[in-house]
Amino acid sequence: MLASIANLSIANQFLIAASVVVFGLMAAVSFYTASQVEQSALKAAGSAGAARMQTSIAPLIRRGAGDAFLFDDQFRRDINSLVGQGPKGQRITNVKIWLADGTAVFSVKAENAGGAVMFDELKAALAGETIVSRTIEEKHGYSQVEKDEALLEIYAPLLINVDGRVILAGEIYLESNMLEEQISRSRAISMIAVFLVSVPMLSLLYLIVRRSGRVIDEQRQTLRESLRNAIDLSIENNRLRVMADNARVEAGKLNERILDQIGADLHDGSLQVLTLVKLRLSDLLSADDLPQSTRSALGKLLDLVSMTLEELRNLSAGLILPELEHVCVREAIELALKRYFEITGCDVRLEVGDDIDLRVHDLSICLYRFVLEGLMNSFRHARGNRQMVRCVFIRGRLYVSVADFGARQVLSSAKEVNRARLGKVSQKRRIRSFGGRMRYFPRPTGSIAVAILPINV
Repeated sequence: MLASIANLSIANQFLIAASVVVFGLMAAVSFYTASQVEQSALKAAGSAGAARMQTSIAPLIRRGAGDAFLFDDQFRRDINSLVGQGPKGQRITNVKIWLADGTAVFSVKAENAGGAVMFDELKAALAGETIVSRTIEEKHGYSQVEKDEALLEIYAPLLINVDGRVILAGEIYLESNMLEEQISRSRAISMIAVFLVSVPMLSLLYLIVRRSGRVIDEQRQTLRESLRNAIDLSIENNRLRVMADNARVEAGKLNERILDQIGADLHDGSLQVLTLVKLRLSDLLSADDLPQSTRSALGKLLDLVSMTLEELRNLSAGLILPELEHVCVREAIELALKRYFEITGCDVRLEVGDDIDLRVHDLSICLYRFVLEGLMNSFRHARGNRQMVRCVFIRGRLYVSVADFGARQVLSSAKEVNRARLGKVSQKRRIRSFGGRMRYFPRPTGSIAVAILPINV
């Protein structure tokens, strides 16, 4: 049942819950009102019964010899004349008289006469109080008719001596039809009143909740559509991101191949031509019959060709890649340091973590270029500084740093400034092509270039 209720709309769930609460409260209010009416009616009946005892029964009691009370035939006839009197539904059906010790000395129906019994209601009446009870709670002997009709019992002082002590207590039985009618009428009126108030209130609240429920359903549908669109966009974005990553990696591969091809073309083409030109100029300068002005011009031209040839050789050496197909990251960095030593003749300190065993061809090329470019920049602009390369793997990220220690780099010309800027840009592009980032930290005693690459192990 709870599952069925949970599947209902918010408005219907509210209607069920509110109906249970309101009608439960209605029943509670009606029973409380009936209880209060019953208490009030009992008190009124008790006061009226005590007054009837004092006005109708007490004057009939006569004393005999020795202050004994006479409950003779005359007294019985007088009392019997009172039975059946009163308004309909409140007539007297029986009269009992009790002594101070609990002895029943008189009863219209002559039951239990002469028997001594003491109970709470009688004690209260002998103490001067008026008590109203019902025959449904058996306190002493009752006839079957009295039990079935649930009559009212009124206990009250009947005679009081000069000391203020009750010497006789009276008990009269009254019909309770009118009281029951009053209680039923009060319960019905209270239930009708609560119903008439509750139904419009519930109807108004139901309409409000139903309207709010429709708004919530519409918003829920809108949110579901937005969520569906967001999921579709997320899937499309992931697809485009994967495509962009693949395109970036392919572009990096193509760029490295182009650089390698450029280096090979320079080495096999332009460098050989310039070498032949240098040899030819050297042959011309070795002739003995050259004028001094021609010899001087040829010498300057030879120096220029030699300088150009050296620059092209350096460029070609940096562009041509070694065999990096099956090497790990550590071996790629070691190859970069070896190539740097071949070009410059300078040793570099290397620190690599023992837990690094990555074999990704494109990543090896990227780190080879990054380390070699960083070392060459340091060699060109801070020659004489001590150099160190460090590689560590921490929390899913690979950190590769190229540092030099000694003197701060000094760029003497605009050409060197532009060349250094282009070198840093190319390094950053290589690192970004793998989803990483590069940081450069110039210091008074050198510089540090750090590449941070995310690695999915």
